Amino acid sequence: MRGPQNSNGGLTLIPLPGFEGLAEQVKTHIVAEGKKKREDAWRRGEENPYTPVDIAVPKFDLRVNGEPYIQLGKQHIGGHDCVIIASGPGTYKRLVKMWMTLGYVVGRHARRVALVTGYLPLARSDKDEGEEEFALSSLMTHLTLSAAYGKLDRMIAVDLHAPQAVMAAPPGVITEVSLARRLVDKMLEDCKSVERRIVFLLPDDGAMKRYELAIELAGRSRDLGFPLVWGDKRRHNSTTSDLQRLHGTVEALHGALVLSLDDEIASGGTNIGAANAVKRQYGAAEYWSGTVHGVLCGNALQKLSDPACSIDRIYVSDTIPFDHRPEFQPLIRSGRLQVISWVEDLAHIIYYHHWDRSIRERR
Repeated sequence: MRGPQNSNGGLTLIPLPGFEGLAEQVKTHIVAEGKKKREDAWRRGEENPYTPVDIAVPKFDLRVNGEPYIQLGKQHIGGHDCVIIASGPGTYKRLVKMWMTLGYVVGRHARRVALVTGYLPLARSDKDEGEEEFALSSLMTHLTLSAAYGKLDRMIAVDLHAPQAVMAAPPGVITEVSLARRLVDKMLEDCKSVERRIVFLLPDDGAMKRYELAIELAGRSRDLGFPLVWGDKRRHNSTTSDLQRLHGTVEALHGALVLSLDDEIASGGTNIGAANAVKRQYGAAEYWSGTVHGVLCGNALQKLSDPACSIDRIYVSDTIPFDHRPEFQPLIRSGRLQVISWVEDLAHIIYYHHWDRSIRERR
């Protein structure tokens, strides 16, 4: 079914495995958003288009010889505006399923194809590792475009580890959106119950560029100003880095609640090391770590569950869902791990994309 006045056809969400529940939530938000806009337009005596939303779920399995296959019919895809919902990390299975789905959707004659991936696969591999390993973000982008036979209209990703990843594709193909403000607002909201001075810590120049404006806007909306400290984080390779010198209002750290902000937390080693240093060397009383992407791999769960862990609270969004990571539920129930939903943001992003409105408005 096509949405009136939309040249791209009706909107169809295509969730990869593990994202079916997210697609249902997004559909609910988009339908509610469309209904509200129609009612507002009706009151003004204007026309506003209806936004039908369908969901097409691909099925994956293996042949008896071990080769993968996908089942995805033409219903709700042919002539439709199709948005594939996925995320990283870019494991072998996830990448193959994403590329197979792209090829099928194009083969089923979708009118337009977009890929929304909360965490862009392989984006962390943004530079060569020694003499034997190339950066893979560019290769991943080109393989993704090839899987769609050059007909991928747009890739939308959240808070790229390396912003220059957008240059791995032709202009306008990769669009970055940010959850920085949502993360900052949630952490500040929870600070209301804590009677301590609040100090923001940004570990490197990348975090400064990503969060400085969000902190300023959050403070302005509350008529508050916050001391800001930033560091020199040296990355040795894609898995190891350490926080070195600190700059800014460093004296404000003593006795403070420190809100540290970065783009992702992987094994947690760097974050815990920074928390140790800030508490021991600068006398911080509490340390909350906020990151957009909760990769939380390796022995991160063991480290963060340790009662002696110097991070008092961890904030992440669910760009990498926790629905199928039951091992983290005790940490979530304890309150140490706070998961911020990005469903509302995702619904707005897809709605704006569908109606050819600027997604920059949601940045």
